[in-house]
Amino acid sequence: MFWGTHRVRVDEKGRLAIPATFRRQLPDGSFISIGQDGVLTIYPPEQWESLASRLQDPLLGPEQRALSRALFSKAVACEFDAQGRVSLSAEQRRLAGIEPRSTVAVIGNGARVEIWAEERWDAYSDDAVHRFDELADRVIQGRAGNPN
Repeated sequence: MFWGTHRVRVDEKGRLAIPATFRRQLPDGSFISIGQDGVLTIYPPEQWESLASRLQDPLLGPEQRALSRALFSKAVACEFDAQGRVSLSAEQRRLAGIEPRSTVAVIGNGARVEIWAEERWDAYSDDAVHRFDELADRVIQGRAGNPN
């Protein structure tokens, strides 16, 4: 399980060091691709395989095709260099609003890791924290009425 927020600098080549606490939990077979809310997501193998299996039907509908194309076409293997860094593709950085020599927020989000442009994370996080009680009440009430 991943938790916490780490501020990390992206170098001029688009590389960033993933915090050691996250690296230790990310086995070979992890992938970096786009995620919801305009961020990059590091999917551990079990998460990636779960997504892939849902998108393998040969007769996908238009929404499934669009999701599959977006997710897989923007993916790169999550491979760490000797300094614990990963390389983000130029396309990934463009989509997430991450510039070379900028700071990003690398956050734990339960089963996966997210990489946010710092300004986007600060705005999103401030809003979510401000609405925490409201969000918690809605989510808890929503689950309380769902037997699954």
